[in-house]
Amino acid sequence: MFLKKLKGKHLLILILLIAASLRLYRLDFPNTYVFDEVYHAFTAKEYLQGHKEAWEWWTTPPPGVAYEWTHPPLAKEIMAASMFVLKTDSPWAYRLPGVILGIFSIFLVYLLGKKLFNNTTPSLIAAFIFSLDGLNFVQSRTGMNDIYFITFILLSLLLFLQKKYFFSALILGLAMASKWTAVYIYLLFLPLLLFRLQPFQILCFIFIPPLVYLCTYLPFFLQGHDFNQFIELHKQMWWYHTNLKATHTYSSPWWSWPLNLYPVWYFVDYQNEKIGNIFASGNPVVFWVGFTTIFLTAWESFKKRSLNLLIIVLGFLVFWLPWAFSPRIMFLYHFAPSVPFLSLALGYQLNEGLKENRSKKLVILLIMLIILNFILLYPFLTAIHLPKNFNEYFFSINLSKNPFN
Repeated sequence: MFLKKLKGKHLLILILLIAASLRLYRLDFPNTYVFDEVYHAFTAKEYLQGHKEAWEWWTTPPPGVAYEWTHPPLAKEIMAASMFVLKTDSPWAYRLPGVILGIFSIFLVYLLGKKLFNNTTPSLIAAFIFSLDGLNFVQSRTGMNDIYFITFILLSLLLFLQKKYFFSALILGLAMASKWTAVYIYLLFLPLLLFRLQPFQILCFIFIPPLVYLCTYLPFFLQGHDFNQFIELHKQMWWYHTNLKATHTYSSPWWSWPLNLYPVWYFVDYQNEKIGNIFASGNPVVFWVGFTTIFLTAWESFKKRSLNLLIIVLGFLVFWLPWAFSPRIMFLYHFAPSVPFLSLALGYQLNEGLKENRSKKLVILLIMLIILNFILLYPFLTAIHLPKNFNEYFFSINLSKNPFN
């Protein structure tokens, strides 16, 4: 009865408040670097201290950490700004911007749903589902760059759909300045612009993002580096991502990501007979059922001649399929930008199921399973210490690679 009395905006606020509390809980644990924070968060601290070596690929870092120059600097600059404002370089300070953007990305999924569906209910379902995705949950609590570019991409797409092309291009520049893979959104934007024959808007997307990208390197130039070094730095970045030969226990092929077969082990802490772990893992029900709804949504976009449904499908594909051609080592978290579109497709299809009496029970069951899976996963997303035996049992039935073997 309580939920029925709530209006859409109240449900949205409730979703965002729950998402915020779950993401902020134990944000300062562990108080050591988690996974690639040894690169990103460490380099953000070096930015804060004004060390020009943090920008230089040829400089030898201290033991146990490394300068992160293989990605553009914006995410690290935002982390540094957070530490400056909060007057501390603690994990809380450099992880907080990611949490804020992670919560904002849930709101953006809702707004995208409203724009694409013109209906509050599937938008709320999609936002709720996305808030229970373990993969983006972990990325938003970790000092890395993924949640930054994902949030900027979603905002850029929303502005694009609202025909605010200048601002869309501006935000796209921020996304590209966080991670190069943001460029994949051009596979969606340019066909739509060419179809609508909008040459001015095309020029916006050709010139504005690179200019924004260049501006984020202003500290690089202010610390005495020249344009030739800027060019060489980008050659080194390109070489790193296209020629690096490396292996990793938790790497995974691109085709396996929708199946959530290879979660990535970020952190472990042993305390007597208890163990705390952090795994970057999707919600299995969201991934498995959501992947099916991508096909259903693609079919409906064709049957109904719906461009809006097609945008969801293409948004999912443009951030996933290009990885089939990537020569570099890959991880499940590279699938993270496709998950918002997976959530939109799932939200749409579940709402369609609610319209039919025979499907209502199945829809409610799926939503309950999504909630239950997140509850079971939550300790393994936040390093809550559990008995060792329980850890071993859980991993034996949920992971293709059991870390205790």
